[in-house]
This record gives sequence, C-alpha cells and structure tokens, in this order.
Amino acid sequence: MKSWWKSTGHEGLKSLDPHMHKLKTIEITQALKALNGWAVEHDEIYIFKELQFQSFKSAIGFIVKMADIADRLDHHPELLSIYTKIRIRLSTHDASGLTYKDFELAAEIDTLYKSQFQ
Repeated sequence: MKSWWKSTGHEGLKSLDPHMHKLKTIEITQALKALNGWAVEHDEIYIFKELQFQSFKSAIGFIVKMADIADRLDHHPELLSIYTKIRIRLSTHDASGLTYKDFELAAEIDTLYKSQFQ
C-alpha cells in the first residue's frame, strides 16, 4: 500500500498508518489528484464515482472483477447498479471516514475499468 502512495508522489504521507488513519481535508484533496473522476462527498466521509458500461452484462462483469480486487485488499465498496451505470462509494467505516485504503481501492478500480471496460 505504501508503494502506491510513493508512486503517486505523496511520499510525505507514507509514514501515516494507511489502514486506520482518518485523512484530513488537505490529504483528501492531494489524494484525489492522483485519481481520475472521483469526487468527495461534502461530509468527507465518502469518495464516489459513476461508471458507464455498454451493457448490463458488462456492468455486472465489472462488479465481479472488482469483487476480486476488494477481497484481495480486504476493503469493500458500496455499490449501486442501475442497468448500464454503476455508482461506487468508498469509505473506511472503522475510521468513520476516508483512509488510504479508500484511495488505493479507487486507483485499482480505475485501472480495471480503463484496462478492460473502456
């Protein structure tokens, strides 16, 4: 996980506990810059993104592959699926807000979408 932060240029943040440290506004703002199309909800408890797919079957296929990533990272998103659109919300409930785990999972979701579903 720390290697992901180092690769995004956030080396000053790497000393913080990526699992349970609730991020401050400035950290959230910096972390969002490394992602594509994610936004933070006004309460700074969740980040979210909506993705569009060519078919319902393609959207569900994405969810299945995303589940493998979520299980590997032991961090699971909230999902809303409406036909060919998926809305993803991430938060670390144990920290009552956003942590590095959310941004790591978001980056992996982006990589999956870009590499196999765009």
